[in-house]
Amino acid sequence: MKKLKFYLMLLVMLMATSAKADNVKYLVLNSGGEETVIALADEPVMTITEGTLKVTVAGVEKLSADLSQGLTYSFSETVPTAIQEVLDNESSRLEQGHVYIAHARAGETVRVFTVDGKLVASQRINSEGTADIDLTTLGKGLYIVKSAKTSIKVMNK
Repeated sequence: MKKLKFYLMLLVMLMATSAKADNVKYLVLNSGGEETVIALADEPVMTITEGTLKVTVAGVEKLSADLSQGLTYSFSETVPTAIQEVLDNESSRLEQGHVYIAHARAGETVRVFTVDGKLVASQRINSEGTADIDLTTLGKGLYIVKSAKTSIKVMNK
């Protein structure tokens, strides 16, 4: 157990050192196939309790990852959007301020980010493989809607 704590502390220290050395703006965490982008300017707080890494920003949890399941991280000077083409098995459409997603994996989380990487909304895909993400409550501007397999840019007018 002491060895695990040592390695976890070392990981957190290396992450902080890498961020300062590269003068980066974003922390990119990948856990269980889902990517989380956190702006370092938001001063994220990382805690490790009983093998679980939790990242919070202003008291709001942005990530909770079981470290035994694997976690990768990187730093970026720009927002890594990973915009890809829409896959045949997952489709999305924009209609009257809503993003409709179909043919997705049930239980998967769809996240909405601002272009500077701030998470502004998230929703789980329902048991039918669909989701209705309401953008009308968000301000006007460009957003990135990201699922595990697809990322799309959406202009909210």
